[in-house]
Amino acid sequence: MVEDILLNNYITRGFWGDEAWTAMISRLSIPEILQVTGQDFHPPLYYLLVYGFMQIFGENEWIRLLSTVFFILTLIPVYYLAKKLINKTAAWVSTVLVAFSPILFIYAFEARSYALLTLISVLTTLFFWQAVSLNPKNKKPKAKNIKFWIVYALLASLGIYTHYYMWFILASHGVYWLLVDRRQFKQVFLVYLFVLLAQLPWVPTLFSQVQTVAGDYWIGAINERTHAEYFMRVSAGDVATSWQASVAKAVFGAILVSPLLVWWKNKRRIPREYLFVWSWLIVPVLLPSLLSFYKPVFFYRYLVFTSVPILMIAVWGIVLLKKELLYVLATLLLVFYLKTDYLIFSNAPRSMREELGEAFSSETPPGETVPVFTYLPSFAEVYFYTKQQAPVKVVPLGLVQFSGKSLLDKYEEKGLVEIVEPDSDQSYWEFSQGPISKFHGD
Repeated sequence: MVEDILLNNYITRGFWGDEAWTAMISRLSIPEILQVTGQDFHPPLYYLLVYGFMQIFGENEWIRLLSTVFFILTLIPVYYLAKKLINKTAAWVSTVLVAFSPILFIYAFEARSYALLTLISVLTTLFFWQAVSLNPKNKKPKAKNIKFWIVYALLASLGIYTHYYMWFILASHGVYWLLVDRRQFKQVFLVYLFVLLAQLPWVPTLFSQVQTVAGDYWIGAINERTHAEYFMRVSAGDVATSWQASVAKAVFGAILVSPLLVWWKNKRRIPREYLFVWSWLIVPVLLPSLLSFYKPVFFYRYLVFTSVPILMIAVWGIVLLKKELLYVLATLLLVFYLKTDYLIFSNAPRSMREELGEAFSSETPPGETVPVFTYLPSFAEVYFYTKQQAPVKVVPLGLVQFSGKSLLDKYEEKGLVEIVEPDSDQSYWEFSQGPISKFHGD
């Protein structure tokens, strides 16, 4: 059983849809990556990093290791941030819980940009706090203070080229500064100006993307269940378990009680550090929620980084009571986290890799005379695992001008796929999401 899990697990499984899109975009040339991501609604940085990884290690499922590295690196700034804001005990407990947080664990093994976004979120939060807290009396900034601002500005700029939700993270820092701190105006102004100027090369593309999103996008409207589902997934994991709801309720209860405990233990006041972490949690959730009344943009996956402030806030309140109580409660939460992580890691769902493998091993395998037909949602998976052993054709049914169509258009332009209906008298294989396959012919 152990050997089977080590060979067949969440890391070694075949790509699912979004990961296949990542691989298919990143195998293009750099100008083509910029073009395709610009025509879709994605910044290009993560795909450029995957492109570099592919040049060294090849085009395979191991591109997921980039996310794993980003996830592991995230633990370092989590520890130092919690240590600086709370104390050493809370720092260790927060770091351990973040290390096994199911929502972060699952995306540590997926070829998506969420692990990188989380790393940059924690780093910018750490450097912002270092910069604003190093010069408390608003005197002339020290050289070390200026270095923190420079690093923050560079990381913030890279973050926006990673994911557009980075704007909400930066807004959380700005809201805290505006409502609570209001020191070092010149430094804050120059830093945010630098970030804006760094986006100028991408502004025409962003403007075009926003116009396209206004016409057609896949994210659904928010409803009465949206935020409850967000919190449950981010705090208790993105997989359904019998304990998922209970764990989410326990974490929610801990962060509800936390402000009262912090207020009581700090002589009836709320410290700046605590407000800073709350801003890091609330603002990135609130802003896309408000925007979604105009155009739906709220999606829980884009907020996986908020699991870090959620856990820090929960730990903060409990650590003020007794360390022993913190250790007991954290251990209980960790047990459920580990159970969820085991389910995630040991899961190796059937993918298009296995589906196509069986087709190529059949009596009538795909080939020059037996093409492969598929649809836009499964196009990337099918093409990646066909490995040019058979012509790939995409049925025009359901094609839209957005959400993935730009990648298909690029591959059609390069002559690698064809958008066409199958002939009524030809033999062919049909593949669709599931994965599902069907042979048509004699």
